[in-house]
Amino acid sequence: MAADKVGMLLGIPDDIEKLQNTVHDIQCILSDAERKQIDSSAIQRWLMELKDVMYDADDLIDTWQIKTEDCVSSSKFSWSVSLISSFSNTKFAHEIGTKIKEINSRLDEISKKKSDLGLNELQEDARPFKHRRRNSDISLKTDPSVVLADIVGDKIEEDTKLIMKWLTTEEMGVKENVCVVAIVGMPGIGKTTLAKKIFNDPRVQEEFHLKFWVCVSKDVRGIELLKSIIREAGGNHGAAEERSELVPMLERLIRGKKFFLVLDDVWPESQNVWDGLLRGPMISGACGSRLLVTTRDDKVARFMNAIASHQVEKLSDEDSWSLLIKQVRINQTQSETLNDIGHELVKKCNGLPLAIKAIGGVLRKRGKNKTEWQKILRSNLWSVADLPGDFHRAFYLSYEDLPSYLKQCFICCSIYPEDFEFGIQQLVYLWLAEGLLYDDGDLSFWELGAEYYKELISRNLLEASPGHYDQHRCKMHDLLRSFAGYLEKGENFIVRENKQSHMSKSLLKLRRLSIEEIMVNLDYFKKEKSLRTLLLINNSMGDALSDMLLSFSHLRIIDLSGSNITRLSNSFCGLVHLRYLNLCGSKLQSLPDSIGNLRKLVYLSLRSCEQLSHVPSSIFDLLDLRFLTFYNTKVMAFPMGLRKLEELVELRGFKPYKNNSNSFSSLEDLGTMYQIFKLSLYCLEKAFDVTAAKKANLKVKVHLKRLIFSYTPNMGIQVPTIEEKKLAEDVLNELCPPLSLEILTIEGYFGHRLPNWFHVGGADPSNLKFLRYLDLTNCECISQLPSLGQLPNLDLLRIKGAISVTKIGREFLLDDGKDHIRTEVIHSSILPFSQLNKLAFEGMSNWIEWLWEQDQPAMPKLNKLLLNACPKLSSLPKGLLHHATSLEDLVIIAVDQIRYVENLPSVQRIQVLENPNLEKISNLSSLSFIRIRNCPNLKILENLKPFHRMELYDLQMETLPKYLLAVMLEKLTIWCNNELLLKITSQRIGGAEWQKFEHIPVVKIYSNDQSLYAVYQKTPFNFTTNADPQNRRN
Repeated sequence: MAADKVGMLLGIPDDIEKLQNTVHDIQCILSDAERKQIDSSAIQRWLMELKDVMYDADDLIDTWQIKTEDCVSSSKFSWSVSLISSFSNTKFAHEIGTKIKEINSRLDEISKKKSDLGLNELQEDARPFKHRRRNSDISLKTDPSVVLADIVGDKIEEDTKLIMKWLTTEEMGVKENVCVVAIVGMPGIGKTTLAKKIFNDPRVQEEFHLKFWVCVSKDVRGIELLKSIIREAGGNHGAAEERSELVPMLERLIRGKKFFLVLDDVWPESQNVWDGLLRGPMISGACGSRLLVTTRDDKVARFMNAIASHQVEKLSDEDSWSLLIKQVRINQTQSETLNDIGHELVKKCNGLPLAIKAIGGVLRKRGKNKTEWQKILRSNLWSVADLPGDFHRAFYLSYEDLPSYLKQCFICCSIYPEDFEFGIQQLVYLWLAEGLLYDDGDLSFWELGAEYYKELISRNLLEASPGHYDQHRCKMHDLLRSFAGYLEKGENFIVRENKQSHMSKSLLKLRRLSIEEIMVNLDYFKKEKSLRTLLLINNSMGDALSDMLLSFSHLRIIDLSGSNITRLSNSFCGLVHLRYLNLCGSKLQSLPDSIGNLRKLVYLSLRSCEQLSHVPSSIFDLLDLRFLTFYNTKVMAFPMGLRKLEELVELRGFKPYKNNSNSFSSLEDLGTMYQIFKLSLYCLEKAFDVTAAKKANLKVKVHLKRLIFSYTPNMGIQVPTIEEKKLAEDVLNELCPPLSLEILTIEGYFGHRLPNWFHVGGADPSNLKFLRYLDLTNCECISQLPSLGQLPNLDLLRIKGAISVTKIGREFLLDDGKDHIRTEVIHSSILPFSQLNKLAFEGMSNWIEWLWEQDQPAMPKLNKLLLNACPKLSSLPKGLLHHATSLEDLVIIAVDQIRYVENLPSVQRIQVLENPNLEKISNLSSLSFIRIRNCPNLKILENLKPFHRMELYDLQMETLPKYLLAVMLEKLTIWCNNELLLKITSQRIGGAEWQKFEHIPVVKIYSNDQSLYAVYQKTPFNFTTNADPQNRRN
């Protein structure tokens, strides 16, 4: 492709055609060389030489194109005249011609060796996914089976049961508030899978008030780990960098809370961090808090004083086969057909889950027939002898099964730090900057990159991160990351604190350099003139870095995210090959006026550069730009020229000017962006021009999938006038999204009604047919919700802060313009909210009534319902009780007028918090867990089947509630005032308070600050308390 461009640009056919033909001949045998290199050092050297010359050719082509574009942009004449003029510089033309001949000569020498090395042409589709439509629906929606597919056999259930017992049993002899439990095992054996199963166990949710997960690396820095824990615990460390600031912050977050923290992948090198930094603040947690650590080394369990340690064993043959079945997704008949060969395959994986998953990824792509499976079983890659100890041959087989276009995408990920979480957009743009993606007629680079991303996840080479609505974030297992680093053969160099990867003395030049969070003198690397990627994440080298980078003139990727750089010099913009520049979270205060010289730039992230307030107009000379974000900066207006960025795929944080000014960009400037995929618009209260909104042409942007409309709360100054509200309605009406939209957020909107394109109805909603996620936040002036039930694919709906809504009726389910005939709906193939899984109403301070009649079917798949801060709502609708048969999780918080919660047979977990008038909970036949907090008038709990656990919190109650006498459960935890706790412990067994709970097997009672506790066990009888002056034990 690159050679074609050069030939076209230069019109010098001979040398270019020769270069093109030679490259084509070599590409035909490249796949064979990659497969054979593991057994042949000669082929390895051949590939190194080839890579080296191809990188040089790529740099030369880039230089040539840049020079030509310079001439074109400065010429007043035609394109062809400009091309000729680019070679009027005899010196430049001579240099380019000489280098082309040199590259051709090197390629000739390389090509001559292919026969001697026994390399043959293999057929491989060089245009992946070419038969897909350009508008194909590439869905990355989370599939729960991705996690479930890792869970097999009785052993993991037994392990989970044992560890859960350690985590939830009070150790009478342990004085510390926080105890450590360890999971130990070799790399890839399933420690993290087991920890995830425990972390997501409903009993953990029931037992602990706060749970969070933090990944630890071998070279962990204490301060960074502390910051990670604070973030995951729900805190914000801001700019704090000192121990003296961070430790008190963590203590405040966890003080008095019974927390569960998983530290994943802890190494012995972390002992000083644990002893000197974490152990102290951890004891601020409530009694019964737990740390679960996973580690390869049992030394970790010892230095952390773990109360218990579990050694993860390899999978049995049967469990290995079960795991492979789940990974490949074969049915019973196929399982019987493939049973024998499948067992042979898993034996080769030696009981290691990570190896089995790698092979499963291969088999999933190969098909479900014996012939393909036998090819894998007989592969000579099982006999590879020179892999380092921790790298299973299954990894290499999985890698070799990748198409060529995916191999380098996989290896690219290894340059990032351990446990680094990638966003899909980050990986796609990295691959684009590396030259691994391109627009290919039927398929855009973004769609192609999304397919690459999906395939690497499908092959288990990347792991989707849990907790996200879509699979748009992922990680790479540290063992696979190390394996990918091994494969790159000396092109990458990683510098970490107290450690650095080995600088290869191979024939290759250094292409990628990663320096992780430490100060390094870049002068040491100045000789590496071929460097293409530089990562300095969270680095503190300062502004001098900007000029130092000029030593690396071929840089294409620079990541300075989280660094303390405040400015980029004008000379920085001499890095004309640069494609990818990430400055998010840095201290950047300004961009140089010459930023437009980086004309090859496709990715520019300025997210959370909180000191940045100005955008130079030259930024709109970056005509190749595909990704641009100014989210969370001080930039309040953009200069004119945004419309020139016609290739933008993602634009985030754009604040349109109030009207079509000659000085600043408005909504009208979006009109040219026909490739846009994700768009977020902020400060929309400034968008006064309805005509400009119409000219934004959102409706015709057929690639647009994600959209955010955001208004400044209260317009930042005052309550909007009637005219301003009407204008806001008119503008949003004109910003009608396309049919392709899947995710929509509207926040702070102050119009009286949602736009016309929201009023969908009938069987064919015209504008939002594919919408899956809808978040309406702080739309304070809307008094009636539209017929959102008619959105056929909506699976998550959140409505927050709609303070003008007083009633939600059947119009919420059905189009209020239609004749609501119940029989039509019942027999319709699409019920209202037919796909809805999660529903949340929050901050609805004036909502009084929710009408949904019993004869109106709807929400058949609703699984989770949250009602929070709806103080005037008095009851749940009959339709919900009758038709929400999939509802398992119900949370009711600060719904002051609600009196009864009953007749919900599918609910398994319920939380009722701060509901002062709640009187009765009944007829919950599937209940497993209930949490009651500050519901002083709750008197009746009845018709509940025996369930697992109850948690009761009320610091005002003077006696325990009588409803405890009627409930049958396994475990009760009570939080009360000191007086009540002392009253309970001072009574004789069989006293009035004792009688309310003595039938319950395990009861734990705590004072608010954890200073007092009592623990009761029915069989065998045991009672322990520190609330008794004699610290009595019976």
